[in-house]
Amino acid sequence: MALLIRDDVSPLPHPQTSARRPRYFDAALAVLGLAAAFLILMDIGGAPLAAFKLVVCLALPGWVVLSRLPAADRASRLVWTVAASAAVYTTLALAMAWTGFWYPRQGAAVIVLASVCFIVLKPGPYLPGTFVRGAAPGGPRPSAAGGREPHGRSRFNALVPWLSLAAAADLWVYGLATAGNGRLGDFGLLPELPLAWYIAVGLIVGTCVCGIVARKTFSTLLMSAAFSSLVVVLYSSAGLLAEVPRFPWTYKHIAVTNFISATGQVDPSIDIYNRWPGFFALSAYLGEVMGYRNALDYAAWAETGFALVDAVLVLAIVRTISDRARVYWTATLVFTLANWVNQNYYAPQSYSYSLYLAMCLIALTFLRGVPFKWMAGFEKRIRNSRMVQRVKQRHPMTIPSIWERPGSPGQLVACVAILIIQAVIVVSHQLTPYLAVLGLFPLFMSGYFRPRWLGPAMLALPLAYFIPNLAYVKGKYGLFSGFNIFANTGYKPPATDPLTLGAWVLTGQTLAHLAVVLTLGTGVLAVAGFIRRLLHGHVRTTLVVAWLAFAPTLGLLAQSYGGEARFRVFLFALPWLSIGIAWLFWSGPVRTRRAVIGASASLVAMAMLFTVVHFQPEADYRVSKDDVVASQWLDVNTKSGDLVFDTKYFFPLLVGPNYPHYLKWGSVSSLVDYFRRADGNISVEGLRAYADHLRGAENNYVIISEEQKRQAVEKKRFEAEYLPELEGLLENGVGVENVFSNDTVRIYRFKSAG
Repeated sequence: MALLIRDDVSPLPHPQTSARRPRYFDAALAVLGLAAAFLILMDIGGAPLAAFKLVVCLALPGWVVLSRLPAADRASRLVWTVAASAAVYTTLALAMAWTGFWYPRQGAAVIVLASVCFIVLKPGPYLPGTFVRGAAPGGPRPSAAGGREPHGRSRFNALVPWLSLAAAADLWVYGLATAGNGRLGDFGLLPELPLAWYIAVGLIVGTCVCGIVARKTFSTLLMSAAFSSLVVVLYSSAGLLAEVPRFPWTYKHIAVTNFISATGQVDPSIDIYNRWPGFFALSAYLGEVMGYRNALDYAAWAETGFALVDAVLVLAIVRTISDRARVYWTATLVFTLANWVNQNYYAPQSYSYSLYLAMCLIALTFLRGVPFKWMAGFEKRIRNSRMVQRVKQRHPMTIPSIWERPGSPGQLVACVAILIIQAVIVVSHQLTPYLAVLGLFPLFMSGYFRPRWLGPAMLALPLAYFIPNLAYVKGKYGLFSGFNIFANTGYKPPATDPLTLGAWVLTGQTLAHLAVVLTLGTGVLAVAGFIRRLLHGHVRTTLVVAWLAFAPTLGLLAQSYGGEARFRVFLFALPWLSIGIAWLFWSGPVRTRRAVIGASASLVAMAMLFTVVHFQPEADYRVSKDDVVASQWLDVNTKSGDLVFDTKYFFPLLVGPNYPHYLKWGSVSSLVDYFRRADGNISVEGLRAYADHLRGAENNYVIISEEQKRQAVEKKRFEAEYLPELEGLLENGVGVENVFSNDTVRIYRFKSAG
């Protein structure tokens, strides 16, 4: 019995202490705030100063609010600070964009200076040490080993993980510097990354896994460093090897942000993004505060930034459910290694998803309650079932659930915070607020979270915002894509030509199927974890987490979301599936050899699958810098009413503030359609006649891009000789002018025949 480790016992916060935060801490915050406000007002930029201004802006307003709260978990406090600041700036940015009163730098400086005044005049009553869950007012509690400092061999063993991380960092930098830069094929970046890069990933994954399964888990500082390193290495490598943001669909978001930044307002008549402008207004606002008027300058870092924030959010969520280090570090690692769907890029979805996790964290921390009688009766039936009783006989010592204790104080503030966050999500993304309601609404209505009225209030916010936009959405997209869950979930990996390697036939399509293996494997392990957890008698906590994992699938009953619903469902279920997998290995009262082997093998397999699935399709994602430069030239030089011809294959045409020009009917046409119409009889006169037939524009532009030509030919959109033949005719055509040229892109212009 002495070896029994009690799970799900989150220590209650320590009583408030009368000790005040040291004055030098307040002075440091005040000085940083004053320096940031000066740099913002003077518009002094540069990459290091931009990062400094962003960090201060995201820290101070949230810190002012959270410094008044009682003791809390460090991970929770970190993400709450960022979320609170983001909500403040989103609200201000939307007010400015909707009214056209666009003064971001002045507004940010006022907020920072107001935060400085509040910190100086009213220092918080708590020492930084007491912000740690379970930390005593006098300092941290002694370790399980009695608080002794390691000596001799133990000290050397403690240094080994740090040396491993340092070696991994060096190998990672060397690997990126020596990575191949040739044309990517069916295997994407996998053959371009050198052995040093793979060794670096192996060292970091090995450190994380060893820290989890070791007899005594590694220190929080070491695990935080290892996990942060893993997220950076996995989620930034592809972006660092690309000259511009990778994903083609990112550029539409960049264009909307640049439009708001250039005009200082939103225009709902343009597109759906201007009707849900929360993320774009915030991005334009913070971009100008940092000194960047073009979102292209910072959009590439969104993937790494959101991945880090989401990992900390998952860590904080699991720490509200369990104080076992193995459980919350395993869940965080699974979340990092199973998130293959590439939803962390610069997009409203990424921002709204982080806010959704923050909302769940607030509910789990402050609003948990005892379910109503009908639900408690259902729990009792499960608890008294024959199978559960058999397990209880083997492990008679029951472990209390977190829901058996009241939630933390601050319920009213938590309710207000959830409503504010939901409102910010509502104005930022069309789908996320409803997925949040699918998960949280039943938990409020069944009593797991209190007060009960907050569930209907969360549903009322998106409905109230959607009603004025109902006619627009119904006319442009339709409300439902069919009540066929199989059709809405359908997945077809891209077909590629087979490449024979030895005796094995390995194709890009085969590797694409590994994403299905990773997804199904994650789900199966999680379900097994939920079952094992229930058999150990943890009914209430398991039902809540299992429901949050299952609830997103209900969205597939009505919408395919343009074919992306299956990705969003997995993304919203993943944090809770990760908890289930952690429970599968660590629900037992003691650490066993079987659990160590199973956890190690599963985590290493996930790391291998993620690496392949994440980096293999890079050839389909990568955007050429020359294409982006050409698109920027077009955005500046074309006028409303001009006609642009391209191959319609991931060319980033929508990139700048003039992108609404291209949204008008007949402004962009595909060369593929012309080639089909010409049926091999390609000529300048024929193209001019076709252009006049479409629009009769004064200026017609034809884009010839080597990258787009290659991809269009590989996808068999037209015959390989068509585009070179057309370019040869344009070069010598009467009335045709080459108006732009770089290494891989040429743009030709000709006038209308009229």
